[in-house]
Amino acid sequence: MNAQHLAGRFTGTLAPFARSLCLEDGGPRLEAGALLDAGRLKDLIDRFDASNPGGDRRAVVSMWSQWHFAAVIVPSVVGTLLGRVEIPIRLGEAALALHENGCTAGVVLAPAAPLPASPDRERFAPLLEGHLAPLVDSLAKPFGVSPKLLWNNAAGSLAWTVQQCAAQAGVDDEGLAEAEAILTSPLLAGGTRNALHGMLKPSPLVPLDRCQRRICCLRYLLPGVADCGSYCPLTEQARAVRQG
Repeated sequence: MNAQHLAGRFTGTLAPFARSLCLEDGGPRLEAGALLDAGRLKDLIDRFDASNPGGDRRAVVSMWSQWHFAAVIVPSVVGTLLGRVEIPIRLGEAALALHENGCTAGVVLAPAAPLPASPDRERFAPLLEGHLAPLVDSLAKPFGVSPKLLWNNAAGSLAWTVQQCAAQAGVDDEGLAEAEAILTSPLLAGGTRNALHGMLKPSPLVPLDRCQRRICCLRYLLPGVADCGSYCPLTEQARAVRQG
């Protein structure tokens, strides 16, 4: 399977995310490894900050991460569960498309380039260990944002995508079981602590409109941006007091 064929798997509830798989057209792209460069990452955050005047800086970083995680998690998981292929997602190998405001638009792939089959186990290690973990570290330390908040952002995108793939015909059942174990187990396959565990209540396997985050994403501190409503762990009164 190549990227052009994989693009056809973005159907139903996944259709709005079809553009997160960006077929290379010679336009500008960012090598994902640049996100580990403090200056380059700050430039992207500053561009997004400029589009959210008056916003709390931590909330800006959190919201930027939410856009980014959705833009990389959705195509990666769709590739694994519906295409049975592994797209290049590690920070050292992925290429990204960007919006003008500095947010990530998606993963750039050559349309006809063949994609390797996903492995039979630890299918999600490139995403979790090769992309999310180092990026969380890169964002949390210089910007003063809690790593747990960022992992909560990632957990929401991952849970939603896994749920949507599970409802599609042709899903890789073994891959789905692995994804659900990652979302619900306190330890990863290698025995290390799972930073995604416990981030969604009552369960990451429940539709997100019936879930609640463990940690507030702070988006209510961005003027003009709607808060998460019942998905937020803070009460409506607490959000209003803190916003004021």
